[in-house]
Amino acid sequence: MRLAVAALALVVSTSAFADNVDQRPNLASFGAGAIVVKDAQAYSDTWSGFWLLDEDPSTGYAPPKGDLAPKQFVVELADIDALDEVSFDVSHAESDERAVKTVTVEIADKMAGPFAAFVTATVAPGKDNQRVKAPKAMTGRYLRITLKDNHGSPDYTELMGVGAYGKVVTKQPVMDYTGMYKTSYGDFRVKATGNTAIGCYEQREGMIRNGGFDGRVLRFTWEEKAENGTKGGPAVLVFPSDGKTFLGLWWNEGETTLGGRWDGTFSKKALGVCPHYKFTSTNRVADELKAAGRVRLYGITFDTDSDHIKDESKPTLDLLIAAAKAEPTWKLGIEGHTDSTGTPEHNQTLSDKRAASVKTYLVKAGIAADRLTTKGFGATKPVATNDTSLGRSQNRRVEVAKN
Repeated sequence: MRLAVAALALVVSTSAFADNVDQRPNLASFGAGAIVVKDAQAYSDTWSGFWLLDEDPSTGYAPPKGDLAPKQFVVELADIDALDEVSFDVSHAESDERAVKTVTVEIADKMAGPFAAFVTATVAPGKDNQRVKAPKAMTGRYLRITLKDNHGSPDYTELMGVGAYGKVVTKQPVMDYTGMYKTSYGDFRVKATGNTAIGCYEQREGMIRNGGFDGRVLRFTWEEKAENGTKGGPAVLVFPSDGKTFLGLWWNEGETTLGGRWDGTFSKKALGVCPHYKFTSTNRVADELKAAGRVRLYGITFDTDSDHIKDESKPTLDLLIAAAKAEPTWKLGIEGHTDSTGTPEHNQTLSDKRAASVKTYLVKAGIAADRLTTKGFGATKPVATNDTSLGRSQNRRVEVAKN
């Protein structure tokens, strides 16, 4: 059994997804806010059920050696979805014999069930993105996935990825995830206001920069003290419906290899203070523009395939407005960025419209129109891979530059 060093390589080549002609989002992916809430005993942490949802077919699940009994997982989706299809990845199983052969998928409204039969699949070895249509579309929030057997290995049954496709039918209310969480990087404190998130953690004077919630998915830039200044990179956390934990991943800036896991356990609602940071009324958007001349605003989100700004974006927009009013000599360039779903022409138009919508909001709030310019970049300036829902969620963003 190989050690899962490869489990830290999140980004895969586009060719691995070349046959994925269905552009519907994978609703059972980490990037879409899905998480494993009931796991099976695993070979190691780097072979646990968590890796079934990262959309990297080189990572996945394997049991302890010789344990060939059926293995079961429960996946909590971010919302209540109507599903009609599932997919399985096994090309990176360590041998064709180890690849899972029979998988059943059941669906339920509640974690405790009752679960109804949804799909029974026979998975061929050596292939990814094996799509299986359900006999009929079914609605629910929880998927129970059971691995029943393999293709002949006496040692392991391996599944490298699973997906589910359909449409969201009922968005779940967004909780307030403000609080302190215990993590392996010290106490993690986050304050949520609408879609905006600010905070800190105790390792090397860690800071949460440019934080924004999209439902229960938090995207931000982490920043720490380093020998020659600071270092940082993107991070994505998903908060389960009980609000008692979070599961996350982080990267170093400019690198495609995953840095590692970032998981936390809720400690208390009171934020307290990090030794290096107090939660004051400071305007983080203004601070970023002053320091770097540019800010990435994950707290500004839009309806799907639309330039309509979600109501939860107001706190982030208000910080931008306050920054513009406090610095009347600033001229600001508003940039719209999309993921690669859709044609380049469509993405260009959508990004143009989204940047214009932000400008319109600022002008209505009293910022002079001649201080604001807009430009859409479509999907031409990704900050992460577009091969996964996780990467696409990071590429959909608004950035503001001080001109």
